[in-house]
Amino acid sequence: MRDPKLRTEDETLSLELPALTARTRAMNPSNHDVVLQSRIWEHVRSTRELDASNLSVVVRNRSVTLFGTAADEGQRAQLERIALSVSGILQVTNRLRVAPATH
Repeated sequence: MRDPKLRTEDETLSLELPALTARTRAMNPSNHDVVLQSRIWEHVRSTRELDASNLSVVVRNRSVTLFGTAADEGQRAQLERIALSVSGILQVTNRLRVAPATH
């Protein structure tokens, strides 16, 4: 029978992001921001129709600021919705500009 206090090798080698708890935030708030930023990038990368090549995501004290350019207004709004959908984010400031159409 497995001792619940001991981690298995699979659990130790897991590449999942750490749990975001009040204790984690209190111990190192900047580490918490890094985890939130990683989760935003995971969601952006999993959305294939988005062009995030000119996107910059800054997280500070659970507040996100989006910088760069978006292909159109729809993608600009979608990137903001993605950031807001990540659990733990309090607010999003969208400073993305819509890239002018090239002919």
